[in-house]
Amino acid sequence: MRPRRRRWILRIGAVVVAGLACNLGGTPSALPTPSTSGPAGAATPMAPTPVTPPEQPLIVTHLDPEFRIYTLDGDLVETRSAEGLSFSRPNTAQVVGDAVYYVAGGGVEPGEVVRRVTSSESVDLAFTRSSEPTGLAFRVSQDGSHIAYSQTNWGGGPPFSQVWIAGVDGSDPTLVTQTDTQDDIPEYFVLEPVEWLDDGDLVFAWQVTGIGGYILFFGWSGLYRYDIGVGAVTPVAAVDAEFPSPCWSDVNGDGTFAVGACSSPAQLVERSTATGSENLIPLLPEQGQAGAAAYAPSGERFAYAIARSDPDAEAGQLVLLPARGEGPAVIATHAPGAFDAILWLDEDRMAVGYWQGDATFVDLVTTVGARTPLGQGSLIGLMQP
Repeated sequence: MRPRRRRWILRIGAVVVAGLACNLGGTPSALPTPSTSGPAGAATPMAPTPVTPPEQPLIVTHLDPEFRIYTLDGDLVETRSAEGLSFSRPNTAQVVGDAVYYVAGGGVEPGEVVRRVTSSESVDLAFTRSSEPTGLAFRVSQDGSHIAYSQTNWGGGPPFSQVWIAGVDGSDPTLVTQTDTQDDIPEYFVLEPVEWLDDGDLVFAWQVTGIGGYILFFGWSGLYRYDIGVGAVTPVAAVDAEFPSPCWSDVNGDGTFAVGACSSPAQLVERSTATGSENLIPLLPEQGQAGAAAYAPSGERFAYAIARSDPDAEAGQLVLLPARGEGPAVIATHAPGAFDAILWLDEDRMAVGYWQGDATFVDLVTTVGARTPLGQGSLIGLMQP
């Protein structure tokens, strides 16, 4: 949820064979002149094979009315249309491979649809179209083969919401779950897909609706896991009737831990999904709100953001929890404004989104605090060139 700032070596073993022949008188003899052909049968020395460094990901941002694609040097290399996307947040825009997917609305047809935009084409995934203007969220699997999407109908009474999974071509649609006024979930919640786990299972959310105020960080109210193999749903971090705000930020790749500011708006907590035990992360100075937590690829460390929660004098901090059991460390600060989005490139670097006034930007930040500007716009994802 966007802040409501509108007042709301190759080491070649230098194996040097040094032969030092001595005559009987003890005076060193001259070193022999190296042969260019070598002794008979000796292998010809081979030059080392050049090592090609891995290609670096590109950074994708949204700056209405387009997506901007930057190198890690901050060079703008491409733009793509974002027609129909007025505001981007998790589950409404995503980068997979070399494609950008997003929820597009405002076209000739009613409702919204997931659109895929590449450097050469723009294609609507027609089977995802919702009848409502604000009723669609989605998540594409990282291999690009499947999509989970939710459709919500607001027509009278509590919203009716469903989560589906299908091939990205629309094949094999399967209903995962839907809202039911007879269950024990409060009525004014909707469903949203959140993340595909490493084993192919899906995490989805129950999300409170109608919330407002000065909210700096997006989150989900409750997280659940759908086992694709058996069709069973189990809680990851169930909706808490006493604290139903959108507070869970992320789940690690194997689904064993979830993190969010769900003990209070200010204090971050990490929960073991197997045992339910929680680790409260110590508060830091000027921690008025916390969120935007994101796990590193290993799933053993995460970064998050905190801010004063003062709309008239906001100041943000980027915080690293290096490992479980260690204390938090501030690695970057920003004022006026705050950090609000984090995507890890690897275990040591992350792309970080932040805002200042009504403008949004993305920087590259390392775990030791080195910071490099990358581009303008809201952070959407990482693109593999």
